[in-house]
Amino acid sequence: MSPLMLLLTFVGIFGFMFGGMYLGMRVMAARQAAATDGGVVTGGATGGEVDVTMPVRPVRPSAAATARLARDEELAKRLKQAGIGVEPEVFRQRLVRASLLVAIIGVVMGGLGVGGLLFGLLLGFATFKGGDFYIQFKYDQRMNEFLDQFTDALSVLANGVKSGQTVLQCFETIATDFQDPIQGEMEEVLQELRMGVPMDEALAAWATRMPLEDLEIATTALIVQRQTGGNVAEILDTVAKTIRERNKLFKQIRTLTTQGRMSGVVLSLLPVGLFLAMFLIAPERTGLLLSHPIGLLLSAVGIGGIVAGGYFIKRIVTIEV
Repeated sequence: MSPLMLLLTFVGIFGFMFGGMYLGMRVMAARQAAATDGGVVTGGATGGEVDVTMPVRPVRPSAAATARLARDEELAKRLKQAGIGVEPEVFRQRLVRASLLVAIIGVVMGGLGVGGLLFGLLLGFATFKGGDFYIQFKYDQRMNEFLDQFTDALSVLANGVKSGQTVLQCFETIATDFQDPIQGEMEEVLQELRMGVPMDEALAAWATRMPLEDLEIATTALIVQRQTGGNVAEILDTVAKTIRERNKLFKQIRTLTTQGRMSGVVLSLLPVGLFLAMFLIAPERTGLLLSHPIGLLLSAVGIGGIVAGGYFIKRIVTIEV
């Protein structure tokens, strides 16, 4: 088979596969909307003067639609926590397009042969799974930024209560003076309070949206203080001091484990970089790792060793505080 025909065949297979996935997503979304609507059907008389509203028996969503809805809700929750302002369907579409593009590039780099096809599939799959790593990276980044602001926000809250302000007024001050991510979270709490949600429920919902131990400690202290009484300013000062010491200890541990973490990154990326460099220098020899059965076996063993080594290094340098 000529290289052009192989490329066209590969593009056709991927186009059919991802097109089917996209159409399946649209059909499931339409069925889900029809199942959860359960609305009414409005008809008119011949002269258009009388509207007849007939109830439609709601259709029970299937198990697949329910699972799909649960996955969408979970993905929407993760995207919101990570600060990625896109809908789940849009995120999936972008991820599929990027995976397809990377897969085609991998096939071209692999020489348009069987090895290139496998290499492209591997790169496409890695790109698709990289979406989860991207969400996790943005989530960790946002949570770290939130924690850096949170101790200062607690100090502002404690000082505001000492000066005679209410907790609600202190929340408004934090929402005005601080930046995202704590600004957006505080505005959401204030919006719930303005809609009549009790303070305890709004704080509990905040701790659920941001699953951080420091936030849970602070919100629990405020809820207990509101239910049992006590000096809220002193409680907030104690909580802020405790959180500040924990963050200080955590940063010290990260500093001490920097060498180990960097070693894990270098040891994981070095074989990949060396392979790409050798592939550009001598593609006819390096291509055997992607075309010959023994080369494919050795490549699989090498990838497994890289993944296992990175996992064990991560477990060693990860210390819970």
